[in-house]
Amino acid sequence: MPALPSFLKSMPVKLDDLLLDPNNPRFAELGQELDAVPESRFGDPKVQKNALDSMKVPKFAVAELRDTIKTIGFLPMDRIVVREWRVGPPHNGKFIVVEGNRRVAALKWLIELQDQGKETFTEDQIKNFTQLEVLILDDLNAPASSKLVLPGLRHVSGIKEWGAYQKARAVYILRDTGASAQEVAQSLGLSTIEANRLWRAYLALEQMRNDDEYADEADPKLYSYFEEVLKRPVVKDWLGWKDEERKFTNEQHLREFYGWMVGDTGEDGEEIPPKLPEAKSVRQLAVIVDDALAMATFRAPDGDLTKALARFKSEHPEDWLPHIRSSEAVLASLAPDVLRAMKPEELEAIKKLEIRIKQVLKDREKLTRGK
Repeated sequence: MPALPSFLKSMPVKLDDLLLDPNNPRFAELGQELDAVPESRFGDPKVQKNALDSMKVPKFAVAELRDTIKTIGFLPMDRIVVREWRVGPPHNGKFIVVEGNRRVAALKWLIELQDQGKETFTEDQIKNFTQLEVLILDDLNAPASSKLVLPGLRHVSGIKEWGAYQKARAVYILRDTGASAQEVAQSLGLSTIEANRLWRAYLALEQMRNDDEYADEADPKLYSYFEEVLKRPVVKDWLGWKDEERKFTNEQHLREFYGWMVGDTGEDGEEIPPKLPEAKSVRQLAVIVDDALAMATFRAPDGDLTKALARFKSEHPEDWLPHIRSSEAVLASLAPDVLRAMKPEELEAIKKLEIRIKQVLKDREKLTRGK
C-alpha cells in the first residue's frame, strides 16, 4: 500500500472555500453528538456558523490562536489538510477541513471581525489570512483510516509541547527586543499573566547564572523552583523581588535559597543534601518563612522542612474560637420542626457537646482558682 504522503498534494485555496467540520470530534467535549450533521449539509451557512461558534468556546483556545495570528501573521509551517466536499456538481471548489479546524476557525474569526468593523487589516494581512496553501487529501484512493490518522498524529501522539523553560526563554528573547508583555503573549498564544510569570522566572534563573558562587549550579531544571517562588508572594517578598530591577534584591536570603536548592558542602567536605529537594518544597517554605522559630529550626544543621513545619504547628495551634461561634450559630438556627424531628444520633451528638462544654468550664475554673 502506498505511503500516506502519496495521497497528499499541495494546492492554493481561498479561506471562503474551506468548510469547518461540523462533526469535529472536539465537539464531543461540548456534549454534541458525533456525525450528527449529514455531509450534504456541511455547506449550509447556518451549519458553518454553528461550527464556528462552537470552536470559539474558551475550551478550545481559538481566541489565543486568533490573537497570535493577528500579531505575527499566519505562518503555514504546519499545513492545513483538507478533502474535497463531494456534494453537488463535481469539483464545486469547496473543501472540508480534515486537520486544522482551530487554525481555520481563527482565520475566519479574524475576517468576521474585519467585516463587523471591529478590526481593520491591511490588504497584505487580508491576503495572508485568506489565500492559503493547503494539502489536499485524495480521500477516494487513500485508506479510509487516513481521515483519523492525520488529526491523530497531532492530537493523540501529539507534537511535543515546549517545556516551561523553553517557553520562558522565548518570552525573554521577545521582551528583550522591546516587545511589550501583551505583544509577547499574543505572539506565543499565552495569557499576559502567564507571559509575565515566565519572564520573571527566567530572569531569576539568569540571576543565579550570574552569581559568583552558584553560577555552575544554575541548570534549567531549577527553573521550576523560581516559578514556585514567584507564585508565592510571601517567598517572593522574602527574597526581595523587584520588577524594576528585574531581580531578587535580598542577597543574604537569596544565597540561602540557592544553597537549599542545590545542597552544600560541610566543614569536613561532606555533601549536605538540599533542604528543598524538589520545586514543590517551596510551597512548604512559604508556610514557615515569616516565622522566626520555625526558620531557626529549618536552618539548623540537622533541620529540615518536616521539623520546621512541626515547630510551626506547635506554635500556631488551630484557632478554636471561630468553630465555637459557628457551632453556636448552627444550634441557634435550629427551627422547632427540626428539633421535633431530631434523630437519636443527632440528639446524642448535642448531649456529648453539652458534657464537653461543662467539662471545659470546670477545668478552666480549677486552673484559674486562686489567681
